[in-house]
Amino acid sequence: EDLLNEVVREGEGGINREDNMNIDSSSSPNVGSPSSLAQSSLKTASAITIRKQIWERARDKLTNYSGRIGDLDGEKYVAMQKEGMKSNISLYDIFPDSRTESTAPILQYVIWMRSQRQISPNYEANILRGLIKLVKFRFASELSTSISSRNNSVNTTGRQSSAVPSTSKKSTPLDDLPIIAELRNIHREAGSKGKKAPRSSDEGKKWLEWTEYLEVIDMLKADLLKMIENYECQLEVALNKSGNDVPDKVQNAPKPVSPNVKSLQKQRKEIAVIFQHYLILAFFSCVPDRQRTFRELELGRNFLRVETTISNERENNGRDDSSSFIWVIKHTADDYKTGGAYGERPPLPLHPSLTPAIDDFLDRWRPALVNEVENPSSPYLFLQPRTGNPMTPNSLYQIVSRCCYKYKQKKTNPHLLRDMIVTHVRKNADYSASEKELEALALFMGHSIRMQRESYDRRTLGQKVEPAIQLMKIVNSF
Repeated sequence: EDLLNEVVREGEGGINREDNMNIDSSSSPNVGSPSSLAQSSLKTASAITIRKQIWERARDKLTNYSGRIGDLDGEKYVAMQKEGMKSNISLYDIFPDSRTESTAPILQYVIWMRSQRQISPNYEANILRGLIKLVKFRFASELSTSISSRNNSVNTTGRQSSAVPSTSKKSTPLDDLPIIAELRNIHREAGSKGKKAPRSSDEGKKWLEWTEYLEVIDMLKADLLKMIENYECQLEVALNKSGNDVPDKVQNAPKPVSPNVKSLQKQRKEIAVIFQHYLILAFFSCVPDRQRTFRELELGRNFLRVETTISNERENNGRDDSSSFIWVIKHTADDYKTGGAYGERPPLPLHPSLTPAIDDFLDRWRPALVNEVENPSSPYLFLQPRTGNPMTPNSLYQIVSRCCYKYKQKKTNPHLLRDMIVTHVRKNADYSASEKELEALALFMGHSIRMQRESYDRRTLGQKVEPAIQLMKIVNSF
């Protein structure tokens, strides 16, 4: 009790110090209430500092307290208090009503994350985005009652609520709640800071030039072909146990067949796994989409083999026209993140050179990944080797990251590939992409041209200005 009283006294001292910093408290009957903190904590740097200091001292004393409270050790007491909160507290306790003042717990949490976790503005914006959804969930069940009460208030008094309605076209009645409006303001502040703030991670350890990424695909393909060649050699030897009439490729195999070699069945599965890796990375190069696209590819539904006509003599060995087959990704509005804004997408074709590889994978190698017991007829193109289940976000993330690190020592992630292709096209003068082509690329990738410029274009400011410098040299050539 002495410890907790001391923390309370320090908190009151901090609040009194806030009074001395000309924080207007006349509008609130209780200066130390969450209302005062909610209105000023993120707007006044000094108030933030004091609040942080109070929390830090309280945390240090609670965690470092080595004495005994009654018959309990200090750490056990704190643990019991936490368990009690877990079992008793609810969202209704944290957010008792929808007033602006109810944002106080979230503000305190954000400030704690800033001071203790040193989170970046972008990470803060992501946290707030999730918390806004949580708060909406809290008040969704009460919304109908709130709306009816508001209508009754207008009918009886002739005055409307003080909440300012949202002007967004996609706004809902939940967006008009004061607590949501305040959280959106804080979220916008964090987003604005994030656009100007330096990146928190060292992207030099992740970033690949697009040509380097294509090299990763080529090296992975070369290793895959070696594995297939070795497997076919061993399979040939197994079919010709006597060793007679063995083809030259078997006799000249880089690794002679030995009795201790892994079973052909295991080798086949290993090849299937590497084949998947190759196709996933190659798919990203053709369609630099979000990883969900490739995790959720289903044969016969959104991954289709279609006939197409190629009108290119160079690609068709001198013939003018020819019918050929390619694989395409077909998305409805529900199949991708921004489907609500852009609707059904046009077919996203994979390069024709991948068609034989995809056909071979489906015919010879993918069956080795299918779980014949639990899911023998899985429609998904890519499967987890151990379970035969569809890929998870983490499993696909690891495939891209580990392959890029193996060949280029860069831990590139799937989403960064989208940044890489946009930056490559905008930076490389050889392409001289027009505004129409850049807009088409944005639609192809499922985002706006504004998002392309603001989020995916990773050129430095100097690289962005360089064309203007060259233009001025031409204009002012003396």
